[in-house]
Amino acid sequence: MRLMPLPDPVAEGIEVYCLHFDLAAEPLAARRQLTLAERAKADRFARTADRVRFTETRAALRALLAGRVGCAPHEVPLASGAHGKPHLDLAGSSAPLFNLSHSGAHALIVLGDAAAASEVGIDIEECKADVDADAIAALAFTERECNELHAAADRLHALYSRWVAKEAVLKAIGVGVAGHLKSIGIHHGAQGQIAFECADPEWTNFKAVALQVPPGYAAAIAWRAKEPK
Repeated sequence: MRLMPLPDPVAEGIEVYCLHFDLAAEPLAARRQLTLAERAKADRFARTADRVRFTETRAALRALLAGRVGCAPHEVPLASGAHGKPHLDLAGSSAPLFNLSHSGAHALIVLGDAAAASEVGIDIEECKADVDADAIAALAFTERECNELHAAADRLHALYSRWVAKEAVLKAIGVGVAGHLKSIGIHHGAQGQIAFECADPEWTNFKAVALQVPPGYAAAIAWRAKEPK
């Protein structure tokens, strides 16, 4: 397992880490960082690659949070919200924010300082050339997004760059992704900046940017910055 911070900062108070997997090696060392319930969940994955992704991502998250909370990795009090978004089950408002995503041989973990942001979300996807772009667009894209996809010179990049941004924003908001895919329209600007239109006026104060990740992957991060007091 190799865990490295991304070299370019996204925003003040937000750190992003990239994790690289050996998908053929059983994650025995990482497994020791998990709770008994997490180990049991890992054991239910039939494929080694799936066990690696789950175990090593969760172990890396626990290690990062343990250093901030001040406990052993397996003691970090992780919990999930109504739509499955993980959070720290700690009293008070100073607990660090986090989100994670994995695909293929890589994972991303974002940590947010609660003094700088109130929500964070992240997504990474392996860009598979055999994907049915039209079927995905019909399911998840707005009319404007579909038009931009059809006009793009690189349709695969256009598809995945919008998909990861859409997921990152919805994960940051904390709603069910599947039920709100068409509620947000993603439009890319210069230098990785992402503009988005949305159906709910309460979602307009989120920011999003594309992330530099290994070739063959697409990734994005979203967050809600706190207003200065």
